Amino acid sequence: MKVPLSWLREFVDPGASAAELAERLTMAGVEIESVQERGRELDGIIVGEIVAAERHPNADRLTVCAVRVGDETRRVVCGAPNARPGIRVAYAQPGTVLPDGRRIEAAEVRGVLSAGMLCSAKELGLGDDAAGLMELGETAGVGRALAVDLGIADTVLDVSITPNRGDCLSVLGLAREIAALYDVRRRRRTIRVRESGAPAASLIAVRIDAPDGCARYSARYIAGVRVAPSPAWLRQRLLAADLRPINNIVDVTNYVMLERGQPLHAFDYDRLPHPQIVVRRAASDRVARTLDDKERDLDPDDLLITTGAEPVAIAGVMGGANSEVSAETRNILLESAWFEPSTIRRTARRLGLRSEASYRFERGVDIAGVVPALDRAAALIAELGGGTVAPGVVEAYPRPRHAPEIDLRVSRIEFLLGVPVTRREASNALRRLGATVATGGRKILRVTPPSFRHDLEREIDLIEEIIRLIGYERVPTTLPAVETRAGGRTPNQAWESELRHFLAAQGLHEMITWSFASTRSNQIFRGIGVANPQPVRVLNPIVMDEPEMRLSLCPGLVQAVRTNLNHGEDSVAGFSIGKVFWHRDGTPEEARRVAGVLCGKRPELGLAAGRAAIDFLDAKGIVEATLARLRVLNRVRWQRLGQPSDPFHPGKSAQATIDGRAVGVVGALHPNVEAEFGFEQPCWLFEFDLDQLLHYVPPRSIFQELSRFPAVVRDLAVVTDVDFASDEVSRFVSEWGKQVVERVVLFDQYTGAPIPAGKKNLAYSIAYRARERTLTDEEVNQLHRQLLEDLSAALPVELRR
Repeated sequence: MKVPLSWLREFVDPGASAAELAERLTMAGVEIESVQERGRELDGIIVGEIVAAERHPNADRLTVCAVRVGDETRRVVCGAPNARPGIRVAYAQPGTVLPDGRRIEAAEVRGVLSAGMLCSAKELGLGDDAAGLMELGETAGVGRALAVDLGIADTVLDVSITPNRGDCLSVLGLAREIAALYDVRRRRRTIRVRESGAPAASLIAVRIDAPDGCARYSARYIAGVRVAPSPAWLRQRLLAADLRPINNIVDVTNYVMLERGQPLHAFDYDRLPHPQIVVRRAASDRVARTLDDKERDLDPDDLLITTGAEPVAIAGVMGGANSEVSAETRNILLESAWFEPSTIRRTARRLGLRSEASYRFERGVDIAGVVPALDRAAALIAELGGGTVAPGVVEAYPRPRHAPEIDLRVSRIEFLLGVPVTRREASNALRRLGATVATGGRKILRVTPPSFRHDLEREIDLIEEIIRLIGYERVPTTLPAVETRAGGRTPNQAWESELRHFLAAQGLHEMITWSFASTRSNQIFRGIGVANPQPVRVLNPIVMDEPEMRLSLCPGLVQAVRTNLNHGEDSVAGFSIGKVFWHRDGTPEEARRVAGVLCGKRPELGLAAGRAAIDFLDAKGIVEATLARLRVLNRVRWQRLGQPSDPFHPGKSAQATIDGRAVGVVGALHPNVEAEFGFEQPCWLFEFDLDQLLHYVPPRSIFQELSRFPAVVRDLAVVTDVDFASDEVSRFVSEWGKQVVERVVLFDQYTGAPIPAGKKNLAYSIAYRARERTLTDEEVNQLHRQLLEDLSAALPVELRR
């Protein structure tokens, strides 16, 4: 909400600058987002008077004007058709920057020097008229700054109001708050309505059929109005508050709403089907046409303003097109009401209609301010529209509401705040808010909040208001007294934190992705370790395209890669740790997964290194390093993954198992999946069941003393089928030589001549070491020969000697 400071000072003036006022309000919980100087965009534009005008000697459509500005006269070339002597206009001096960004300088126009520019309303951002000069009228002060002359120059406070402080959504409400904070007197305005003619009750009838949605409805009748543009002061007030002026009738209702916080609505009385107002639920009504000339679908619980049968407005949200005030309107029925906030909030949200009126009704308006706002608007309409106000207010108020009495224990204030507050200080602070304070005993204050503070319901609310007014700085800064207890993370939480740091050290960035997924994503990525998981559907999805909980972390990572590539990244490496969800036998379950993604090129390693594309070994290397960090790598067995339904490439992926149970997968996306996600290069993924991996982590680490005896290394080369898993040889050798084989490393793989087609050569390095002595070459040679014989007998390999 934007509030002009000049308007605010008509109600209260604490003698503080705009910056000081903003700071004080913000510290008291009414946030001032910004302080804006309105009219600065018109700096350099002043009021000038054309004292002479003659045709340009070199152009038929241009006029050379002599413009008086203060004590001097300047020559300006102008092309406007209404440039003539005697009118006062907006003159932009040389060096002025117009609101549209154009800079005005003295320039020669068709051989005549022009010192500045005469402006239209559109060029100044003050209207849509660009056909001629903006004429200011005889009262404009020649030589005065245009912003000052038009009343545009002002300081505007941009106020952000919390949902519980609807009472501050007006100039009057903000003035009450300032008066309470500074403990100054607020100026009170007497509302006088001049009435004449037949009583309003003889012209209007009001009935409330839904008292749970509308507690109070008041109306006045105004005859003989003239609908016309509002005066300049009213238009400028509305523009400063970011509201568009329409006409004097509608503008008055908006003006009073901004001033007093009470939304109002004006009906064209003669267009109402019947001279009565009935507030009721929509029930069987299904459609209502609103002021924006759109048909709105109604819910049976929506609150309507009707004339009995026909709706003329959606209560608290928007008026109806069938009773709109127009240029032909002569008689007005003016409405002021109190609607239940939840009813208005529900209807406005469902229809997508957010208006200034609904914004205030949703937060609650002052039920005692309904009639004063109605009287204020009626008096202004009569003044500006020339109407006659019929005597009396026609009102339905079935169950008058009264503010509750709240008992406040004085001792409770100090107990909660930790600072002594006297009975007098508490009483004074509450009275400054407008509350009635009576004695309920020696140690109790009986408080009746003002009607506009419907958020004050309990003792704690009053205590909060007291400290807010006397100053939060009085509350000492102390640490709470708490009992310390031993605690810490569980082993699984500690490992999860360790994995985050480890994967980041491997060059992967952590990616936080949604727990929701599209149906298609769940069809592609079914997760690991769970047979036929059924996705969990979300009843109220945040995004309609993602109505299910994810079965895998991979879709989120793939989407993140796609986004990064679209933004020009040529290499993406990331990981995620999170939960996946599924149904099994009707029971919802969840588990933790760790997943990663690699796409693009390897990082730069120097000028001469080049940047090779990431491949399977990069992804599998990170996976094996991670498994080694978890101390489970020696238990993992790899096997080819090649089911047609899998999202992974059948020839570039592998599944990890422990004790025959699948715990993870690593590989490239299937070409069809890559095409569906729009990838033009391979995308490598891995995903592991973190819960299962942590289940296999040894409970403790066992360290061995480093051997004092050297190792003896021998190489082993075998020829086997292309699809043979190299891990088979490594596992056989490790099991065969548990006592003397320290490690087995595959260091080369080769295909091509002289290796036959369909075959490959695998080369391994084997380290032999004994713990108690140094092995001799003869012993190692004998062991190695025996290994070769046993290996060739156990596996389908051909030894290369």
